[in-house]
Amino acid sequence: MNKRLVAIIGVALIATFTLVYILTPSSSNFEDSEVFPEETLVEEAAEGEPLFKYGIPVDLFKTQEGRIKRNQTFADILLPYNISRQDIFNMDKISRDVFSVRNLVTNKKYTVFYTDDSFKKASYFVYEPNDLEYVVYQLTDSLGVFRELREIEIRERTMAGVISQTLDHSIRAEGGSPALVNAMADIFGWQIDPRTLRKGDWFKIIYEDRIVDGKSVGIGKIISAQFNHIKNDYMAYGYDMGDGLEYFDEAGESVQKAFLRYPVEFSRISSRYNPARYLKMYGRVKPHLGTDFAASKNTPIKAAADGVIVARGFTRPNGNYIKIKHNGTYTTGYLHMNRFGKFKLGQRVRKGQTIGYVGSTGSSTGNHLCFRFWKRGKQVDFLKEKLPAEKPLPTDELVRFSALMSLMDKRLEDIPNTWSDKSVSASNR
Repeated sequence: MNKRLVAIIGVALIATFTLVYILTPSSSNFEDSEVFPEETLVEEAAEGEPLFKYGIPVDLFKTQEGRIKRNQTFADILLPYNISRQDIFNMDKISRDVFSVRNLVTNKKYTVFYTDDSFKKASYFVYEPNDLEYVVYQLTDSLGVFRELREIEIRERTMAGVISQTLDHSIRAEGGSPALVNAMADIFGWQIDPRTLRKGDWFKIIYEDRIVDGKSVGIGKIISAQFNHIKNDYMAYGYDMGDGLEYFDEAGESVQKAFLRYPVEFSRISSRYNPARYLKMYGRVKPHLGTDFAASKNTPIKAAADGVIVARGFTRPNGNYIKIKHNGTYTTGYLHMNRFGKFKLGQRVRKGQTIGYVGSTGSSTGNHLCFRFWKRGKQVDFLKEKLPAEKPLPTDELVRFSALMSLMDKRLEDIPNTWSDKSVSASNR
């Protein structure tokens, strides 16, 4: 080998080893070094991993988020991103079987994923109709539409509160939602009349909170609840025998009737059944054969019990209405709906399912549900009827139920009670 070349290599090696020795920190101060902190190394290791949103790798695209404006269409949003009118026309047809692009609702969120090389070109349009799902419209290569459910995390939560005004006020004061108010009203509605609640009455609840991306999107099941009304305890233990959760008291008797007391969420009774009602505007007696529940427009209306829809339509006095036959004895009617739910004539519905939304159609002076109740073909006062209760627990379920009840009693007892002094002073006013 050429001696000059050997010398050059030798000098280079010596210089390299010297430089490494000078720049490498000793083992005694390596942990304190600010040159290579552990956090930086972790971030660099993860840097090459693509981040995903809606299942789309975001590092490949630019994104633009927005909310649907009044009268804004799918084409209005995507034409500026160089999507052809032919592709928009084709997507209109393709999307009908999944989620039509014509069903975009004002103020709902959307995201456009686009490239911006020589010009803007949309690759994906993502629409969020609600907190639980999103729809991906694929605009590259072959067109496609995909409706996806978000992952829902269930967390158990507890709540305790004391009545100072109403149940609604107390639950909201503790951070609860209108849905939680409604669930409690459904469970205890036939045991405790909300109009008779007193200051100092209190409640404890164990319930499920549904979480999506760290945000609560509604409650799940009420697991167990206790309501102390006028110094008397009312208990409700959720128990599943295979057909969904039902609620029983400490004796294994159902706490619920076969019919919901409140077929409208977040409502109040504004007019009761009155066959002798006198109306000044008509100058005569005009019987009111239903129970009116006042609520905001588009508040969900629920089927009061299991049954089959035997009438669904519009008449001038009733507006949009539905009639449900429950059995050979009972039938219910729901009048003045703003719009119907998804159930059609002849379909079976379950208690609590949404059949329509509150409105003021037909002969109505404001948003409400007029709820009619027939017993053997005759309209009667729903709130005065001795309605059948749900079935009690079978004997062979009582041992397992007793074990569950003991556990729930302990958990309810462990929920902090912070109002004992207040309840005494409030009840003595």
